[in-house]
Amino acid sequence: MSAPIPRETFKTSRLMDFFSVKELTAQIGHGPQDWPLVVIKELMDNSIDACEDQAIPPALHVEIDDAGITISDNGPGIAPDTVANILDYSIRVSSREAYVAPCRGAQGNALKTLIAMPYVLDGDQGKVEIEALGIRHVITCRVDRLRQMPVIDHDQEPGFVKNGTRFALHWPQSASSFLRARSPRILQMLETFAVLNPHLTLTGALFDEALHFEASAPDWPKWKPNEPSSPHWYTPDTLARLIAACVASDEDHGREPRLIRELVAQFKGLTGTAKQKAVLDATGLARQPLTALIKDGAVDRERVACLLAALQQHSAPIKPQALGSIGQPHLVRYFTAQGCEMESFKYARDMGVKNGIPYVIEMAFAWHPGLGRRCLMTGVNWSAGILNPFRDLGAIGRGLDALLAERFAGNDEPILFLAHLAAARVAYSDRGKSAVLWEG
Repeated sequence: MSAPIPRETFKTSRLMDFFSVKELTAQIGHGPQDWPLVVIKELMDNSIDACEDQAIPPALHVEIDDAGITISDNGPGIAPDTVANILDYSIRVSSREAYVAPCRGAQGNALKTLIAMPYVLDGDQGKVEIEALGIRHVITCRVDRLRQMPVIDHDQEPGFVKNGTRFALHWPQSASSFLRARSPRILQMLETFAVLNPHLTLTGALFDEALHFEASAPDWPKWKPNEPSSPHWYTPDTLARLIAACVASDEDHGREPRLIRELVAQFKGLTGTAKQKAVLDATGLARQPLTALIKDGAVDRERVACLLAALQQHSAPIKPQALGSIGQPHLVRYFTAQGCEMESFKYARDMGVKNGIPYVIEMAFAWHPGLGRRCLMTGVNWSAGILNPFRDLGAIGRGLDALLAERFAGNDEPILFLAHLAAARVAYSDRGKSAVLWEG
């Protein structure tokens, strides 16, 4: 009888959660053929948000060719420690993920997925460059043949970009067909960003086609990413998520636990000391640290529900108008520039509050004989959709496509149609956040 063979326990890197086609597709929610669109969406979202955080009218420059995708912005510039955190695949890095607000995105790992893309597409190596604040970060991913796993090299050198951030993703030659095949859709996505954001100036080139969209309203008013959110937008679960993230952050940075009063002060309408005192007195949490809401290693849901009720009682709900609207003048300007027959132009806007969540829906339509078929432009919270996010409108029983077809505006009709939803809290039915759950 043969002697038993000892089995050794082997380690597998968590990097493999991102560095294979299967796993990266699961992280992103879209297959490789749509990854060029994912790159555009995530980089545009990040750049516009960064500019809005600093009250800077965004000016973005995009260059796309067979070599890859480069997007430069005029924002504050990404910090070196943020780049280092992006390359730590054991953590999520996001300033949005735990908050509830009308944000363009809150994936929490978007840039991590972009760093992995060139390597996954090539199968052997990949390269991304990030340049900001006078530093050029050259990030290369290569395969460790022995361990059959990716290795990330991060080199820093002096850079020329002092203002803003330049992100260059080198697209593998072996996957260049994805870029070419998606170029019409990429162009439509870039145009949609310009249409949804009246304060955006967008320049550059897509292969041989020049891009130029001038901002129509550089001082366009809308809800900014860095504005306080409203307690009326939270549920006990989402508030518990925010509390847990704050407690964990304090622990990770070796800080004393922040007071509950500090959390209360972050919300819209509760920055005044009198309002904060009213909330804390109502809950019996005066002078208590945030850790007082932790019980047996988890957030105490009963106390959080009580806190949320007090937060909502002592603050006023946010009106839909505060979210901001694209507005008819900006859309008229775009539809006219596209050569639409403007006597057919229609614009509609609906504002309201559903389950405590304010929303603004805008739609625009015009006949455009030169198109040959329908051009559908859609977005949520001023971000262009990779797919039509209104594919299932819940109680209506069908999606936007079916509704348009019923009104003789199907795929074969030469029309330009735009639909946009701004809402303080948006639920999606899929991992790729491409289908809105909407019952209104």
